[in-house]
Amino acid sequence: MKPSEVLDAAANIVIRDGWNQGTYYRTENPEWNEEEAKSAPCCQAGAVNRAALGYAWGPMGAIDQRGLEARDKADSYMREYVSSELGQGSPIAWNDCPTTTADDVIAALRGAAERAREAGE
Repeated sequence: MKPSEVLDAAANIVIRDGWNQGTYYRTENPEWNEEEAKSAPCCQAGAVNRAALGYAWGPMGAIDQRGLEARDKADSYMREYVSSELGQGSPIAWNDCPTTTADDVIAALRGAAERAREAGE
């Protein structure tokens, strides 16, 4: 997947499954549960993980090298967007900021996706 596709898919995941702060995935089970995390509300980083890898990558998750590369490129566009447009240094810290909303996260993911498309990615 291209970074723009990962970022658009991540925005769609937040819309579909809900948004979360403080953890990658908001699950009912305190122990890691891959099945539950597949559709749990997630933060922007969790949504990017799920979009790039096709599943919620947890502590013992399998590693898909192409998915990791796509995720890393998407993360780079997200960091650049959050820094230049929102004046924040870290997308994860920004996601967890009390004033950040789900709509803000969706808009930032879409904005970063547009930047990636403009760059041919």
